[in-house]
Amino acid sequence: MNKLPKESAGKELPVEQQNVKDTPTEMVLKSEQPNESPKLDATPNETPKIEETPEASPSKEEKPSDLLEENCVMVGGKKIEIKPTKLKYFRNKAASAYGIIKVVPLHELLTYGKGVLDEKRDADQLLYDFLVATFDDSAFVRDVYDDLDADTIDRIVKIFGRINHIDEKEEVARKNKEAQAKR
Repeated sequence: MNKLPKESAGKELPVEQQNVKDTPTEMVLKSEQPNESPKLDATPNETPKIEETPEASPSKEEKPSDLLEENCVMVGGKKIEIKPTKLKYFRNKAASAYGIIKVVPLHELLTYGKGVLDEKRDADQLLYDFLVATFDDSAFVRDVYDDLDADTIDRIVKIFGRINHIDEKEEVARKNKEAQAKR
């Protein structure tokens, strides 16, 4: 037999229990039906209506803008949205100055006389016609033409190229030329 350690001497050892395999007795269930509860005819009391109505929230004085901000430019103290250019301005060559205005600095562009860029128009007339094509309003351009600055013209040119998809098409053409040159 195994010797027990000194620490456990004098302590009671656990007794093994045998597994009892008794089967549980079946319970007899009652088959009685419960009594039906009586129906109530009572109706709940109506909650009294509150005569107070909440105060209407003040209407907003500032309405959201109908303008697409990325296509807007401040001209003459007014915010103007530039929209896609009508075909008539491409056909009458009013919008043809876009490429020149985009590339040539404004201070140099306006020094070109009649016959340099266009046989019938000087650079000033090209810029004026381009702005009429952009805004589709010759009276508006006539009123604000002298007050425009170089930054505003630059922004107008960028928006014009983007909304008329000219820049995208020029980029595709440039990539095609580069791809053909590599062959």
